[in-house]
Amino acid sequence: MALNSHCKSAKKGGNSMIITFDNALERDMDLLFMWQFAKMDIDFINLFMAQTAEEWNDKCSIDSISHSVMTSDGESDVQVIINNGKEKVAFLIEDKIDAIAQPDQSKRYQIRAEKAVEQKLFSKYYIFIVAPQRYLDGNQEAQKYPHKVSYEQIRDILTDAFDKALVDKALDESKLGYVPVEDRKVTDFWNHIYDFVEENYPDTFNVHGKKGESRGANANWIGINSGHGTTIQIKADRGFVDLEIAGYADQFQKFSKDNQAILDKKRLCVRVATKSLAIRKYIEPIDFTENFSNQLENIEDAFAKAKELQDLVKDLKF
Repeated sequence: MALNSHCKSAKKGGNSMIITFDNALERDMDLLFMWQFAKMDIDFINLFMAQTAEEWNDKCSIDSISHSVMTSDGESDVQVIINNGKEKVAFLIEDKIDAIAQPDQSKRYQIRAEKAVEQKLFSKYYIFIVAPQRYLDGNQEAQKYPHKVSYEQIRDILTDAFDKALVDKALDESKLGYVPVEDRKVTDFWNHIYDFVEENYPDTFNVHGKKGESRGANANWIGINSGHGTTIQIKADRGFVDLEIAGYADQFQKFSKDNQAILDKKRLCVRVATKSLAIRKYIEPIDFTENFSNQLENIEDAFAKAKELQDLVKDLKF
């Protein structure tokens, strides 16, 4: 995919077009930004390139654009790798509308980037946070990022009515400053989960989040990093545990065929979920509003099956 100065975004539609959204999520914005890179919107790309020390030229090309790149050190919302003709340079992008920034989140981006350089995935990197200007100005963690692009800057250079409308909705959402209402019972239940993992699986599971965080009433999925681009989700309300394999949704047939022997042996089924594949085990639903001790047996079973799925990863063919 070559970058060249003639790849300008074309204007589409008329000024009379009305486009509305009932909400705008950070995932929506992630995909919008990925699309701007993918369609070679030079004005958009220059918002990022202009903040680097690189000498970009017409030999540059985009090698890859990835969403939700997960490692044991956390997650990058968007990762773009550009080949400048001599080496690969990565843009690692954290996207925020109004969600609370996790402590040391910018530092974890740097840790992930350094490890990726050691693994020779790219030679250089630039870490960005993209958010509304009020977030960039008022959030202490956001100010730790070395490079920043505001939603307002992005909106000003967009030419497509749909894209502009989505950014406008995200900006409206940011002004509302939505914060989930804490459910104390659910928060307490989560604290017990972290204690349970620390006691029973101290060197096995890296559960998303941390003890002490406030949780809303619907916070009942337990995410676990499991390596090789996979994540385990204990979907407690639904009664199953999924090993999710990102980016494999379009490879369902090949993945199933390549791994048929081990899947049949362990009596596992594979499901397609949006852009991922999920290998599933079933459990009893877990009620996070109940006393933890009353749900302990179900918790033990859920994590035992999560362990089985994590152990499976090393035997799968990707």
